[in-house]
Order: sequence, then structure tokens, then C-alpha cells
Amino acid sequence: MATLTDLVVQLVGSAVDLVGIFVTQVALRDPLTFLVFLAGAAITTVAAGGFGLLAAGGVVGALRNR
Repeated sequence: MATLTDLVVQLVGSAVDLVGIFVTQVALRDPLTFLVFLAGAAITTVAAGGFGLLAAGGVVGALRNR
């Protein structure tokens, strides 16, 4: 029976494999593809980081008003 630890290990391993596949098989095909890959990664990182800051601020705000 799979445990939560097994699930997390598989998830992290799959994420690492996915990054490796993107870098070796997709991003390095030609310079334009690499630039598009970097732009997409930057946009995704900024969006996820902004959402994370907003969520953290909401949690802190809710805890302060208790």
C-alpha cells in the first residue's frame, strides 16, 4: 500500500525528471525555443511568487485579527 511519503517522493522525482526533459529535449533544440522557454519560466515564477506572497499576507492578516 502506498504511503504519503511514497507519494511525495514520486512527485518530487517526477518534477525533477520533467525539468530534465524540458531542458535537454525541448529548450536546447534551437535558440528561439530556449528564449521562449526562459520567458515562460520567468512569467510562471513571477505569477506563482506573487500568489504565494498574497496568500501568505492573507494568512498573516487573518491571524493578526484574532
